[in-house]
Amino acid sequence: MNGNKIIILGSSSGLPQAGRACSGYALKTGDSLSLIDCGGGVTSSFLRRGLNPLAVERIFISHTHPDHVIELPLFLQLLHLEKRREPVKLYLPADFVEPMRRFLPALYIIEDKLPFELDIVGYEEGFEYNDVFKLKAVGNKHLKAYKELIEINQLSNKMQCCSFDIEIDGKRVFYSADIATYDDIRPHLDGRDVVILESTHVALEEFIEHARSISVGRYVITHLGTDEEVGEINRMISKAGLDNVTTAVDGMEIPL
Repeated sequence: MNGNKIIILGSSSGLPQAGRACSGYALKTGDSLSLIDCGGGVTSSFLRRGLNPLAVERIFISHTHPDHVIELPLFLQLLHLEKRREPVKLYLPADFVEPMRRFLPALYIIEDKLPFELDIVGYEEGFEYNDVFKLKAVGNKHLKAYKELIEINQLSNKMQCCSFDIEIDGKRVFYSADIATYDDIRPHLDGRDVVILESTHVALEEFIEHARSISVGRYVITHLGTDEEVGEINRMISKAGLDNVTTAVDGMEIPL
């Protein structure tokens, strides 16, 4: 075994819950860690899993809803207080780079004071990362519903939200992030070893029908609501006879 794995740090929907952190995932590749999204509660969850903050070399944010990004400054503070010295790459939707550069100093997270270099990279749909693993940003329509409000209020938001298609040591992982409808990601799932699929904006009946017709090693359903809602999802999965589908819990480890 190569030791590569994904650790689910937060599996809650956008409604904060006492028993789950919001969206966040750690990708372990050898001795290196990557953080994917950083919603509320993710920093504490990261530490509860016994993970080493000094091993985090890069952070990817799928979009800027609070349940995916709100604890990013706190996680950077953790790296500061742990006295990280090596550079950290922070990949943000391109339209969020300048707001974040203004926000961090307002929180007294001033780049000149950090003991490490914070390299902020703005990315857009189609962006490809290729280093210790490969990652491609697959654009989706999750934020397009804001178009009218953004135009009325003359906001600079570009409504950027991306799913991530990841390849590591021959394994293929697809992280949906939040989407508008299942059609946003339908063409990208076949042949994947792991699909991490949000449940809030997906018609589960549509997913179940599609899951029967394609080859995926394992689905993990995340972005979950109440225990009753999770129970209903599990009942639907069981009734459909899909033995490669599980619902996420914080701390779940997915070997790759």
